[in-house]
Amino acid sequence: MKKNVLRVVISILVVIFIFSTGLWVGISFDYFKRYLSNWQSNINERNYNDINSDGTSNDLIEEFSVEPFTEAISLISGNSLNKESEKVLLQAALEGMLSVLDDKYAEYFTAEEYQKIMESYSGTMSGIGVVVTLNKEGKVVVVRVLEDTPAYKTNIKEGDIITEVEGIDITNMNLEKIVAMIKGEEGTDVSLKIYRPSGDSTFEVTVTRARFDIPNLISDIFEEDIGYIWYYDFQMSGVKQLDKEIQKLIDKGVRGLILDLRSNPGGAWDDAVEVCDLFLNEGKIVTVKGRLNDKERVEEYIAHEGKYTEIPLVVLINGFSASASELVAGALKDNKRAILIGERSYGKGVVQALYELSDKSGIKFTTAKYYLPSGISVEGVGIKPDIVVKMEPGTKEDIQLDRAIEELKALIGESE
Repeated sequence: MKKNVLRVVISILVVIFIFSTGLWVGISFDYFKRYLSNWQSNINERNYNDINSDGTSNDLIEEFSVEPFTEAISLISGNSLNKESEKVLLQAALEGMLSVLDDKYAEYFTAEEYQKIMESYSGTMSGIGVVVTLNKEGKVVVVRVLEDTPAYKTNIKEGDIITEVEGIDITNMNLEKIVAMIKGEEGTDVSLKIYRPSGDSTFEVTVTRARFDIPNLISDIFEEDIGYIWYYDFQMSGVKQLDKEIQKLIDKGVRGLILDLRSNPGGAWDDAVEVCDLFLNEGKIVTVKGRLNDKERVEEYIAHEGKYTEIPLVVLINGFSASASELVAGALKDNKRAILIGERSYGKGVVQALYELSDKSGIKFTTAKYYLPSGISVEGVGIKPDIVVKMEPGTKEDIQLDRAIEELKALIGESE
């Protein structure tokens, strides 16, 4: 029992950095390989099976004894009037560890929940086809309904607030857990209770899950020479599609570009850095400061020779632009590469690590904070646009996009 418990608690099989507040919490750690190399070699060198007679590992003996922990699980499981399995007790213990971190992003996931979350990162999923995020009040808001998905064919709309999933009140529940509840096997149903602020009404809807690809952008051309790309999901290798789309627009005569990051809740770290790299020739993109293997670590990401460094660029953001979106918007603004238009962004400036444990369950907690080239952190404050344009509730005209087109036309004129 003692060896198994200890391995479950401290045996880390996979570490993936995640960077979002939205439904599809992006993953990828290519940019972190150097950051992880020393840590990983140390993990591999440690022999967790070498347990001393008192139940501790050699590395931990002077700091912590695991024996009381394993004794408690055994005693409670075998003698408590309210019987619980050792597995359930272990899960509770893991949740307890995370609860003392004072970290609102820290969370434990069962093996089933972890599998569903990991599926979201791959670019395909089985679910209903909505992007959700937490607003400032902690409510789960639908920020996007994807076309040709189950949700698109129902009464669910952007701006709706999900209050219950399968009859369970999701107030104060972790977003990833809510996502795992909504997702599920293709062909199965999920019932949701939804509050619609625009009509001050509440209703229930049952949606049949389906499998679909997760798109990451749409594009258009305005006034013959203004390219528009709504980049609404940072995915692994998503920048490749962005690159292709920009080139298509340029081949069609586009002379300026609007990059719309409104309601983009974040995504893959690599993708965010590489998107910046498309538009920058040089300069700092972001700095990450955190802890790894019990050591303070600092990592800087510097731009390489970009492909689209001359095309005039405007970036749109709003209150649901978070994490990776803020990194991109902030880096382009600080490097004086783009004009930001819209509303102050969400304000998430921390990075979490998602670890897979040996029983296929997972834990997530904050490991680092990122800083824009100017040296500031967006955590809790967000990014103020260069030009503030507020969208009032019920406004049908996209005045933010109109202002972006206006500013971009001026930039194009200056570049001629």
